[in-house]
Amino acid sequence: MLKNSLFALALAGSAIGSPLAAQEQTTTDARMMEAMGEMFGKAQPLTAEQEARLPEAQLVVASIFPEGTYAKMMGDTMEPMMDSIMGAMVQMPTGELAELTGLPFSELENMGETAISDALAIMDPAYQERTRRIAETSVKMITDVMTEIEPGYRDGLARAYAVRFSVAELKELNAFFTTPTGSHYAAESMLIYADPQVMSAMNEVMPAVMEMMPQMIEAIGEVTAELAAPRQYSELTEEEKAALSGILGMDQDKLAAAEPAIEETAGNAEEGGY
Repeated sequence: MLKNSLFALALAGSAIGSPLAAQEQTTTDARMMEAMGEMFGKAQPLTAEQEARLPEAQLVVASIFPEGTYAKMMGDTMEPMMDSIMGAMVQMPTGELAELTGLPFSELENMGETAISDALAIMDPAYQERTRRIAETSVKMITDVMTEIEPGYRDGLARAYAVRFSVAELKELNAFFTTPTGSHYAAESMLIYADPQVMSAMNEVMPAVMEMMPQMIEAIGEVTAELAAPRQYSELTEEEKAALSGILGMDQDKLAAAEPAIEETAGNAEEGGY
């Protein structure tokens, strides 16, 4: 895991160092951001009535999501989470040793913690310190990003309250937040979702999803069974080949020669469960 993380960082660094790679990366990132925006949907402009509710809605948000909430949430959840992950990596470094030595994991896993730790100390004396620094840097940078986007999130939250609540309801909420109980609730209303009690309950999600996966794969197979399978270039009619050539701006011979690569990609997708 650690090596993969460093490899990803190295790729990012190489993109920065190469103008062409940087340009391609920027284009890819822009497309990904556009796709993400479409996935989350586009908010409709507020009506005049909703705009009039914004001042009361902003007061609500000031109570339930004051400045610095993201930083506190990250400190309460992200830091312990990273400590746990990195701690597990330090305590179970067999995978890292396997990557460094090239030895199969199966040959190392039964050697005992002492032997693994001693061997890793020779191969990578800075392993523990590097792991600690990666955790600290990751938490800090993610917290910085979340803090940077917090004002925009708070604005969006205020608009959402203006859409979903009437002025009278917003005034009642703000009046409640002036009471001791209301003030306490407002201060904890967002942070409570990051409470260890809630987060530990979420640990049940992954096992449930994994248990459901065979049924999901079977159901997907059933609902797509009647659909035509994707075709290879050689399976197209002459008219379709000519049309594809014109659309892509590629010679038909080039498309025909590329078919093994397309077939290999399709095979990899099937192996990956797509």
